[in-house]
Amino acid sequence: MKDEKMKVKAILFDLDGTIFDITERDAFARYKALNELGHNVSLDEVKQSYRFGIGRLGPVKELGIKFTEKEEEEYIKASFAHFTEREALKLTKIHNGAYNVLSTLSKRFRLVIVTSRDALSSTEEEIECFKIRKFFKLIVTREVAAEYHGVKKIPLLPFQEQRKKLYECAIGLTKIDPGDMLCIGDSVGELEPAKKLGIKTIGVLTGFSSKEDMEKASISTIQDITHLVKILDCSKNTLS
Repeated sequence: MKDEKMKVKAILFDLDGTIFDITERDAFARYKALNELGHNVSLDEVKQSYRFGIGRLGPVKELGIKFTEKEEEEYIKASFAHFTEREALKLTKIHNGAYNVLSTLSKRFRLVIVTSRDALSSTEEEIECFKIRKFFKLIVTREVAAEYHGVKKIPLLPFQEQRKKLYECAIGLTKIDPGDMLCIGDSVGELEPAKKLGIKTIGVLTGFSSKEDMEKASISTIQDITHLVKILDCSKNTLS
């Protein structure tokens, strides 16, 4: 990370891939989506093509499957739908050390979850299973952001447009200047909209985007969120 000082009052955490280890759950969701769309692949084949930093379409490319633009959109939507099914829920794990990190940071910063999941109730239920709901002052889902923006629904796609609306909701509800916010996420697609709103960003290498992808987008990275405590302790409420 570059040496830079920044004030931090609130930390916006992406959920899946950042706090949660979703490798098994996401591989399962992709397997279900691919077969639903007529591609006869096994769960083991999908798992073997899956790794951190491979991107949302990486496993598909490694399996030799080519999509049209429309098929790609259908695949992303289907994968996300299967990801949020209860059948997939039991495959989620919390990243090692994440609980302690959130416990420590919640004593000094306002913590907010920003997730592209739709329903608030099921999201809260899941994070409560891992005993981390108490660390967050606010959870922003697409449902919450839709209410904030006064619209019926915020579609999953286009992805960056959706995330922008989620961050705008977080800014509005917390009443904290975006310049005093830090956003932690595992993909360039999540973090670029935050950057455009003036929010500081750090990428973790435990999800979709690789270090190279993050660097191309001028996003500093850490190996995982356990590194945050040390970084934020460097100068008490400044990040260096």
